[in-house]
Amino acid sequence: MPDPQPFDGRAPVAVDLSGLSAVIFTCGFRPDYSSWVHLDAFDEMGFPIHEDGASTVAPGLYFCGVHFLRKRKSSLLIGVGKDATLVARKIAAGDAISASA
Repeated sequence: MPDPQPFDGRAPVAVDLSGLSAVIFTCGFRPDYSSWVHLDAFDEMGFPIHEDGASTVAPGLYFCGVHFLRKRKSSLLIGVGKDATLVARKIAAGDAISASA
């Protein structure tokens, strides 16, 4: 994998939103995903059904910052960065997992 481009901390002047449907940002102390994402994309305990952050039952739906998304630290500031990088790369590459997978 090639090294990433150097970080540019300046805020973007414009963002191309073509092809983007929605971004949902939430925070809280208890996971309750199904109360604001009205899709059958969660298991019996209410956690997302996914593979490395990409929903396996709702193509185009991605998760980040979820408890144990990939590791124990996935929902913490110290650990969400690596998961966010993986999920962002999947989205950028269009790697949606088929609902039949």
